[in-house]
Order: sequence, then C-alpha cells, then structure tokens
Amino acid sequence: MSRSIHFAVLTALSALSAGALAQSADSAPSSKFFDHMLKKWDANGDGRISLDEYIAAATARYQQIDTQNKGAVTADQIANSPNAAKRMQHRAEGLVKHLDAANKGYVTQDDFVAAAKKRFAKLDKKGDGKLTVDELSMQHADQAPSGKRAEFAERRFDKLDANRDGVVTLSEYTAAATAKFKELDTAGTGRITPDEIAASPKAYERAEHVSKRIVKRLDTNGDSVVSREEFLAAAKQRFARIDKNGDGFIDAGEIGLRHWAHGKQAVDRQ
Repeated sequence: MSRSIHFAVLTALSALSAGALAQSADSAPSSKFFDHMLKKWDANGDGRISLDEYIAAATARYQQIDTQNKGAVTADQIANSPNAAKRMQHRAEGLVKHLDAANKGYVTQDDFVAAAKKRFAKLDKKGDGKLTVDELSMQHADQAPSGKRAEFAERRFDKLDANRDGVVTLSEYTAAATAKFKELDTAGTGRITPDEIAASPKAYERAEHVSKRIVKRLDTNGDSVVSREEFLAAAKQRFARIDKNGDGFIDAGEIGLRHWAHGKQAVDRQ
C-alpha cells in the first residue's frame, strides 16, 4: 500500500508531549510556525515566548489530560485526551483530502488502490514490477531513524510478500491496500470518511503505542504514570534547548526550517 496511506493510518493519532518545539536557522515556514506559537502562548503580547508563558502552556496541556485532577496521568489517559482525538481527526481529514482526487468528501477502494499503484511505481526503481526489501525501505525513509529503517522495512516486507518468494509484486502491494481499505470501511459502504479513519482500531492501537512511549520517556521515577512535575520538568528542559542564546525567551530566530515539519505537528498536539 502507499506510504501516504500506511503512514497516515498508523501515525494518525499522536498524543500530547512536553517536547513541542524545535530549533534551527530562520526561514519562512518557521516564521509561520512561530506566529502560530505566539498566537497561542504569548500572553503579554511582546512578540516572544518567555519561560513562564511556555510553562503556562505546558500546564494547560497537562490539565487537559488530567481531567480528574489527580496530578498523574497514564498512557491510556493520554491516548484518550481531547487533543489527541482532535489530532487524529485532523490527520484523517488530511488523508481523505489527499486521496480524494474528485473532492467527494470520502475515499473509495479505487482511490486507495490508485494511490498504492502510484507509490509502487515510484519505489520500483528497476521497473521490473517487483520490489525488494531495499526498495521498500525507501518507502519508510521518513518514518524511522536510519538505524531502525532496515528492520522496519523487513517487517513490512514480510507482511506484503504473501507467497514468500522474496519480492513484492504489484499484485501483492495492491492486495495489501485493498485489505487495509476493507479494514477501515467498517460500515461496508465502499466509502471511507475521515470519521471512520479516526475511529479505526489501528488508529487507536497507534495512539496507545505512542502514549506508552511518552510515559516511558517522561516517567523519571518509574511509577508508570507522568506526574505534573515530570511533565513540566520535561517542558523546562525543552525550553532550554530551544533558547539558544539563554536569554529566557524564545524568538523567531530560534525556530528554524530543519524541524519545521516536526514543529508544525507538535503545535497541532498542544
């Protein structure tokens, strides 16, 4: 199936994290990103974000997850948070918009398969109608660090290579796309809407996976939950990494192009 389909479905629901921003050289996209940040977090309107404003935003995010005000949140709470659901819906709408060439408001199996065929053609560098595991690894180049890319591709390759002959044919590739479509088409209508994608078991499975990773990363005392103190400590560390000149503020020059895509996704999670 196409990278766009696979990636959007598997990573559609990313939960909240304290690491919300990134830094590099100034650029037009980063300027847009920074303007978004200012609109949400610049409480006093001075055109920059102070540590207090950054922590205030992190505190508000934490409170949105800790709905029972217990001072500790679990992976399940993160996966089920309102902002996580909002992020999933946003990604689902983006996926449908990307695949729905006729602007119907939904995706058909033909749309799904057409996207898979297009992606297969791009990956099939030799033009022999077959994909090797090395060719398939290029599909996931933006989904995993280089060290894990080969392992990720091998797992994906094993699932696609139905007859175990060591290559993935167009037929096998499109068969996987068809199976994925039917998995998402829970109502059996032959149409997939953003709501169906957002509510799919695979999306929630991914949400749980990401949420557990967040808890593991932020849970410094090993009690399997993230306390308010742990969440804010991580936010302070992130702020310090962004505040390159150490003046206690984040300005446009400290938000750059290299992490623009990641930063934009992070903003959506706030």
